Amino acid sequence: MFFFPFVGFASYDIIDDYEVYDIQKPLTIPITPKKEANINSDKTMFLTFDDGPLLGSNNIISVLQEENVKATMFMIGKHAQRSKYRKKTFKRAIKEPLILVANHTYSHADGRYKHFYSDKEALIEDINKMDQILMENDPNHNLPYCRLAGRNVWRLPKIIRNDAGIPKRYCENDKYDALSECGYKIFGWDYQWEYNPRSGKVYKTPQEIANTIEKIYKRGRTRKTGKFVLLMHDFSFRDKFGGKEQLRELITELKSLGWGFATVANYIKAKNCKIPYAYNTRQQKTTEH
Repeated sequence: MFFFPFVGFASYDIIDDYEVYDIQKPLTIPITPKKEANINSDKTMFLTFDDGPLLGSNNIISVLQEENVKATMFMIGKHAQRSKYRKKTFKRAIKEPLILVANHTYSHADGRYKHFYSDKEALIEDINKMDQILMENDPNHNLPYCRLAGRNVWRLPKIIRNDAGIPKRYCENDKYDALSECGYKIFGWDYQWEYNPRSGKVYKTPQEIANTIEKIYKRGRTRKTGKFVLLMHDFSFRDKFGGKEQLRELITELKSLGWGFATVANYIKAKNCKIPYAYNTRQQKTTEH
C-alpha cells in the first residue's frame, strides 16, 4: 500500500481521546519468555511497528517479551513527548533488549507530506531532532536507521528504491539522497498489514497475513533474498481490537512456517554504517565546549 502526499494517517488527536482511559494501566507485567522455535536461517522476519508510542505499543512490547521475539519499533518524536504515559512507554521499549527503537521522524510531517518533502534542510532537521530525543533517552543509541513518514523508500547499501506511488513531479528523490548522504540508512517495507487509517483496525486476519507473506517469499519478491520486512502500526494493536491476541497469533503462524526474527540492525552489516549528520553535529558541539 502506498501513501500519497494528500492522504494522511489516522488522526492522533482522535487516538488521544482514548488515552485518559488507559493511562493507569501498568507498563510492566511478569513475563515468562518462550523458547525460540527451531527456525530456518534462510527465512528471517523483520517485524516493524510504526508511529509509536501510542496506545497499542505496550501490548506489542508485552507480546514480544512473552514470545521471545525480536522486532523494530520506528517511533515518532512528538509522540514520545506527548504525555507521561507515552514517555514511559518509549523508555520501556528502549530498555527491552528484544526491541530496537529507531527513528520515524520527529513530526511525521504533521500529515503534510508534499510540504515536508519539499524542503531538504527541514527534512534533515526533523530527522535529527528525533535522533536527539533517542540519544537523550538511550546512551547507547548509535545506529543511523530510520523510516520516512508516509513513504516506502529504501536507501541502503545495494538497495535504492523510491516510492512507486509518488508522482515524479513531486521531485522528492534528491531529499532521500540527501538523508542517505548524511549517513542515514532508510528502511521501507516488503509488505504492510493494511488497516483502516482512521480507526486503526486491520483488514486481514493473522493467518491471511502469514499466508500472503509465505507466497511473497516463495516468489522471491522481497528486497533481499530470505529477508522479509513487515510493516505494522502500533495503534492497530489496542485492546479494543484484541491487539495482543492478534500479534501473538501472527507470531505463532510465522514460527510454524519456519521464520526466525531479527531487528533491522541485522538487515545490513554494521560496518557499512556511517556516523549520520546528527552525531557529527553533537561531536562538533562537544569539541567547541
